[in-house]
Amino acid sequence: MVQKITMQATNTQKEDKFATLVGQFGRWQFLVFASVSLVKLSSGWVQMAILFLTPNVAFWCSNLDSNETVENNTCYTDCVEYSYDASPFENTIITEWDLICERRWLASFTQTVLQLGILIGSIIFGFLSDRYGRKNTFLVSIVALIAIGFGIPYSPNYEVFTALRFFLGVATAGTMVISFVIVMESVGAKYREVFGCLFQIPFIVGHMTVPLFAFYLRNWNTYTLALAIPSLIYLGYFFTLTESPRWLVSVGRVDEATRIVKKVAIINKLPTSKIEDTLKKLAEEISGSEKNRPNYSDLFGTALRWKTICLCVMWLTVGVTFFGFNQYISQTSPDPFISVAAAGAIQIPSNLLSIWLISRLGRKWTTSAFFILGGVFIMVLAVVPNKFWITLTLGTLGVSCAAIVAASIYIYSSELYPTVVRNMGMGACSMSMRFGSMIAPFISNLSMTVPWLPNVIFGLAPIVAGVLCLCLPETRGSVLPDSMNDVREGIKSDK
Repeated sequence: MVQKITMQATNTQKEDKFATLVGQFGRWQFLVFASVSLVKLSSGWVQMAILFLTPNVAFWCSNLDSNETVENNTCYTDCVEYSYDASPFENTIITEWDLICERRWLASFTQTVLQLGILIGSIIFGFLSDRYGRKNTFLVSIVALIAIGFGIPYSPNYEVFTALRFFLGVATAGTMVISFVIVMESVGAKYREVFGCLFQIPFIVGHMTVPLFAFYLRNWNTYTLALAIPSLIYLGYFFTLTESPRWLVSVGRVDEATRIVKKVAIINKLPTSKIEDTLKKLAEEISGSEKNRPNYSDLFGTALRWKTICLCVMWLTVGVTFFGFNQYISQTSPDPFISVAAAGAIQIPSNLLSIWLISRLGRKWTTSAFFILGGVFIMVLAVVPNKFWITLTLGTLGVSCAAIVAASIYIYSSELYPTVVRNMGMGACSMSMRFGSMIAPFISNLSMTVPWLPNVIFGLAPIVAGVLCLCLPETRGSVLPDSMNDVREGIKSDK
């Protein structure tokens, strides 16, 4: 018992030292949050753009090499050429590259490739960020995002288009994983839940505004070009972004951290005395506990193995349910512009509600409860009468629960991993989510053969994840661990 109190006191003191130097939240933290979170707009545009690149289009054979009667939306083995009615769009990638009949699967495949790129990018950028720093790795992902985004509208064929979408996914993963960690390492423990949830709002805004681009730009290449242009504003990060001082201390670069922290203290109107001495002591504590440079294998070491397994399963479920619920909502209206915007708008109040929930109930109980509640809503869909208002209500509630889980699990996961592997841990979690988002469409398609099976899978998966979440420790108000030793000591103190 004495050892437990001692360990907690030591960790609290270390956190208080860093928080005393930069403040829990001030002008500098606000500037970091306001600027870095803007990159999430592109995350929404990139992932939701497919809804208006591959809409349902009517087609017919306009040059049939026989006297057979031609019917709309029917494939013919001897058809020489097809014509299309893409209304309300002028041209889509389906009409551009004849993604119908035996090539129909290619329309969905391009989105699967994008998610595969995000999956791989999460691993790559998570590792590079922990090894070479948040700032430089983030800037690399920004440059790649802009360059590839401007290349996509000029794709000469489907193969180039899909390849570029893959690399766009890789770059997008870098911006998502690193930007969140930058924000979490900047604000103090008292504000992590608030800004961790608010950080997701730009993604939702991006989701909601995709229909505006599509409504006014009905051609696929002008549409994708318009989505790429706003990303030019991210070049401003080259002039405004600084390295995470917490990361600099964790790798022993105290002089650089001192210069940044002194500037932060001045911006936040805090004293600048004893900053260097304090940071040196923190760096010594971390370096003294880390004999080797951490890598992905540490995520599955004794100290983090169970946490990583639980979190990966939970994030996999988030990917399946979040994209599955949103797909359901988008299919409730014959107007794609309204349905997609509504699916995004419903997430804003849920996201704001999650701020209150995780500060009152804690990370673990909020995540677990809404995993289970969302699963129940979807399970009920399988047995209630098939009436529009009933299915729409339950589907909307399911999306709301998924949005709350998505907001809370970001914060929860970042607080469970120490600084030295935090980006790698978040990258592994994001990778699991991408697996979920990649298999979600295939689960939905099961309704064509076994109508009740998608509801069971979408319902049972979050219930299982919610129960699994209860096996993890609560992190509300806790110290952000910096080293692997902090995690080991936390395990010992819990015994």
